[in-house]
Amino acid sequence: MSFVLPNFIGFQEHKMDSKFRVSIPVAWRPQEGEQLILQETDRYGFKYIRVLTVGAFAQIEKEISETQGVDIGDIREAIEILYEGILAVTINNQGKLLIPKDWSTRANISAESNVILVGRGRYFDICNADDYAKIKEAQKANVNEKFSKIKIF
Repeated sequence: MSFVLPNFIGFQEHKMDSKFRVSIPVAWRPQEGEQLILQETDRYGFKYIRVLTVGAFAQIEKEISETQGVDIGDIREAIEILYEGILAVTINNQGKLLIPKDWSTRANISAESNVILVGRGRYFDICNADDYAKIKEAQKANVNEKFSKIKIF
């Protein structure tokens, strides 16, 4: 049995430019012209931007559609909300991803600010650097509490 690491691993600090663009690591860039999906999300009370491949987005839609014990109307509504909160984008030929100003503002990201790109396996997140530190601290506390018996974290 072999294990292949997912596309998006680790984290890196970058700086938004004055036009709300951020450089994407070469290893994380899709094929030229391939779309990515931006999704506004939040964790532990902090808003940030999730960046998904089309395949990862399709997997999320599938997971919603196949949820057992949920009324079809509720599934349809969840999918509507999912599609309502996304934006299809591409990376320019300089390897930069444009985050619309209104999306950036809602995620507490300003022009010329430091952001953290965080690999999450099938997708990556773009967070305000200060907010990321708080998210990571809350995540670690939660995981340590729930998985303390296995002594990995």
